[in-house]
Formats: sequence, C-alpha cells, structure tokens
Amino acid sequence: MIVKPRSAAVAHSVSTSVLVAWLLAAPLAAQAQPSAPAAPRDFAAERKAIGDSRTWTNYRFAEAERACYGKFLVNHCIDQAKDVQREELHVLRARELEVGDAERAWKAAERDRQTALRQAEYEAGQPGRAANEQASRASYERKQQEQALRDAQQGADAPQRAANAQSYQQKQADFDAKMNEARQKGAEQARQRQENTKAYQQKQAEAAQRQKDLDARRANAEEKKKQGQGSNPSPFGF
Repeated sequence: MIVKPRSAAVAHSVSTSVLVAWLLAAPLAAQAQPSAPAAPRDFAAERKAIGDSRTWTNYRFAEAERACYGKFLVNHCIDQAKDVQREELHVLRARELEVGDAERAWKAAERDRQTALRQAEYEAGQPGRAANEQASRASYERKQQEQALRDAQQGADAPQRAANAQSYQQKQADFDAKMNEARQKGAEQARQRQENTKAYQQKQAEAAQRQKDLDARRANAEEKKKQGQGSNPSPFGF
C-alpha cells in the first residue's frame, strides 16, 4: 500500500477510530456479561487479540515505510506512518492495561467470593460444631466423674484388698511350710527305706551264710560219723 500524506492521515483517522471504538466496546461488553464467576472474560483471548493487532500495526507500518521511499517527501511520509503506528500502539497498550486491571479485579473479586463462601460455610457449621463441642465436653466430664468414682471405690476397698493380700500371703507361707515339711518327711522316709533295705539284705546274707556254715558242719559230722563206724566194729555184731 502506498501511503500518501493525505491518505496516511485518512488511514490514521480510520485505524485510530477503529481501535478507539474497540477499546471502548470491550469494557462495555465485559460489563454486559453476567457477573457470575462461571463466565468471566476470556483474558487470554483478549491478550492474544491485542498481540495480533500489535503485529498487524507493525506490519502495516513496515509496508507504509517501504512505500514512502518511492515518494518525493520520504521523511514526511515516514513520519506520518510512525504517527499512525504510535497512536495505534498507544491504544493497544491502553487496552492491554485495561485487560490486566480487569483480570486483577476479577481475581480479587473471586478471592473475596471464595472467602465469603468459606465464611458462610463456617458460620453455617458453627451450631453443629458447638453442639459437638458441648457433647464432647459432657462426655469428658462424665468420664472424669466415672474415673473419680472408681478411684473412690478403690480407695474404700484398699483395706480389704490389703487384708486379702495378707491372708493370701499367710496361706501361701503355710502352704510352703507344709510343702517343705512334706519334702523333708519324704526324704527321711526314703532314707529309712534305703536303710531298711540294706539291713534286710544284710540279714539275708548273714542267714544264708549261717545256713551254709550249718550245712557244712552237718556234712562234716556225717563224714566223721561214717569214718568212726568203719574203724570200730560194734560189739553186738551189727
């Protein structure tokens, strides 16, 4: 496109008017949108549109600048193209700042909304928490009272438990004494049985020896008797 001084002014007027109209229309469109957080402005799409417009503005300036070199008043032509570019970039920058401000405002409103929602939920649950706390406190106090009652009962039963323990210890001591006595008697009886066995075996051995000696004396006497009868005949002939 060949940019002439007059045509550059016309282009400047048209493009700037379009950008200004876009700049004014976008906030109005955003205000027309519902304020519900489910449908916020598409800030990413708006930034992309601004970036595309900035690229298009720079491209048109480059084309106009190249066309200016074929004109007689080159510098004047280029200056006019720069003015157009500068004003359009200024409009785009203002639009970019407005998008940033709107996004920050929306995020702040969203944070406030979330905070208010959490606060409302907290306040709605406060009666239930209070009831739970009261029930927990009552349960704790009841358990404390039950424990105090058990402690009191144990304190009252302490003398009886001590007497029972003493009686048990006495019974255990008596039982141990009887067991020791029984073990001693058992050991004594075992020793006595062993001694009786030895005495019996000794008597049996002595009896056997006496019987053996007796048998030997009888045999010896019979032998002597027989010998005496053979050397001295009987006077009666028999």
